[in-house]
Amino acid sequence: MSSLSAIKTKIAELQKQADAIVNTEKQAVIEDIKAKLVAYNISIDELQKREKVTKSASRPVKYRKSEHEFWVGRGPKPQWVKDLEEKGENLELYRIPVQITQ
Repeated sequence: MSSLSAIKTKIAELQKQADAIVNTEKQAVIEDIKAKLVAYNISIDELQKREKVTKSASRPVKYRKSEHEFWVGRGPKPQWVKDLEEKGENLELYRIPVQITQ
């Protein structure tokens, strides 16, 4: 049976080996990521963008203009709804029909 100190020594050796592997492979991984960023025209801003999660995410959407323009019908009106109202358009044209499930 190994002693605790022998095990700790082995862990330290293995950690050094793991660190060496990471250091060896890290630059290749960075170059691969850079190449993909260029190939797919991905900006740093896109990488850092975080999806907004709001309380309304748990409520069903009542009005939808596009994939990214929707409103649950509660709280402040989003700008696209205000724009529709200014133009005199009927918001009800964008209402999502209620589906009754049994």
